[in-house]
Amino acid sequence: MASSHPSFNRWCLLLGALLYITAAWFGVGHYSEDEFHQVLLVSEHLLGHVDAPALAQEYHLQWRSMVQPLLGAGAMEVCEALGITDPFQLTFVLRLLTAMLALWVTHGFIRSVQAILEVENKQAFTLLSYFLWFIPVLQIRFTGEAWSGLLFLRGLGMLIDPREQKAWAIGAWFGAAVIFRPAAALLPMGVVLWMLLVQHASWKRVAQLVAPAASILVIGGAIDSFIYGHPVSTLWNYTIAGLTGQEADRFTSLPWYQYALFTVKHAVVPIGVLIILAFATLLLLRPKHALIWTIGPFLLVHSMVAVKEVRFLFPLASLIPWLLIAAWEALQKRWPTMMARTIWLRVLFAISVVNAAALLTGITTPAGNGKIKLAQAIQDRFGSDPVHIDYLGSERQWIPPFYLSPKRTERFTDRIIVDPAVNGPVHLVIANQSLDLDRVANLERMATATPPWTDRFLRWYGLEDGHDPLVLYHVTTQTIGH
Repeated sequence: MASSHPSFNRWCLLLGALLYITAAWFGVGHYSEDEFHQVLLVSEHLLGHVDAPALAQEYHLQWRSMVQPLLGAGAMEVCEALGITDPFQLTFVLRLLTAMLALWVTHGFIRSVQAILEVENKQAFTLLSYFLWFIPVLQIRFTGEAWSGLLFLRGLGMLIDPREQKAWAIGAWFGAAVIFRPAAALLPMGVVLWMLLVQHASWKRVAQLVAPAASILVIGGAIDSFIYGHPVSTLWNYTIAGLTGQEADRFTSLPWYQYALFTVKHAVVPIGVLIILAFATLLLLRPKHALIWTIGPFLLVHSMVAVKEVRFLFPLASLIPWLLIAAWEALQKRWPTMMARTIWLRVLFAISVVNAAALLTGITTPAGNGKIKLAQAIQDRFGSDPVHIDYLGSERQWIPPFYLSPKRTERFTDRIIVDPAVNGPVHLVIANQSLDLDRVANLERMATATPPWTDRFLRWYGLEDGHDPLVLYHVTTQTIGH
């Protein structure tokens, strides 16, 4: 059936678009190193701007599909043909491309799910789908996690919508999700189990989904083989590497329950707790629900693997609004009188305030540790002029060459050495704010990696076990003193 609130949905879509564009504009940088090394840098290689030896080992081991880097390379090539060569504008375009996909997929998914929700919950689902704080923050990233989650969501929306029962298209979207992130295969696998064991779908129906999914994977393999120069299955290589733990030594082994802790902390405590409770509620009251069979296997397998990162959960982000509403409906049906009490409005208001604060912080804060925001400040002030950068800290502060002038020089050091003959006329320093270099008379603070007001919020919340923003300084004289 059509949405009962088409005007409301359209206004939410418009406001959501403004929000996503804002998030894309401020979301400079990358959340994880993989976003740069596995996607953006490989795109640069495909364009002939970066030599193969500069790429990460995953490229040389042929673990990663080339489809997303090829898409990125195509988008950047179009931009360059239009005269857009600034690295910050190029990456902004990639974030906008992701945002456009996210808005289209989310709008369609809302229409599909609203058809099976109670009337009084339809608008709440729409609001959550666009404005649950971490969704616009994550859905503008040009990453495998974001794209796989969105492509899967498109297929799932078509599957549950009786108006769009096109098996070939559903399977194709599922296959595309796997290409962008192989671990996302657990999501359509869960859906297939639900179809067979709960819906009692015929094997013919399942085959109608699997065949186009397999066809898309074959096409992805052909693209990989063409780019690598010989027949290769990156999906197979990635799976074997994961099963044999070839990458495990690069990460810290974490306990099976770590993803619950990640959810509570990184989704912001009250919202994270609510997500955990919603899944538990649905598991107990509606164990045959499609979300239990979709999310459950994904979480189970990821919990069994020693290597755990919060970004591995990102493909699930778009499913959380439905999870929250489905759990609420299950509680309403089980305890209608209790769930009708006005106290829940007060709880909802408190959580909404937290969500609004987290949303405003998330969409205005650069990605990661904000080092790429500092690179943007360097380019804005000095352009292509030669600069020298002293990094007073770890390699996490290092700014990749993609974002800086090729004339730059740099070093990691524990003290600032002023030598114009070596450093040149423009000498910069990047350090953590806790070093308190503002007291050094000859250092001019040029920029801080994150906005001051979000610094206060993040420091109060203690994200990443203590927020210590990066600061960019300009050495203004030939000596350093107090």
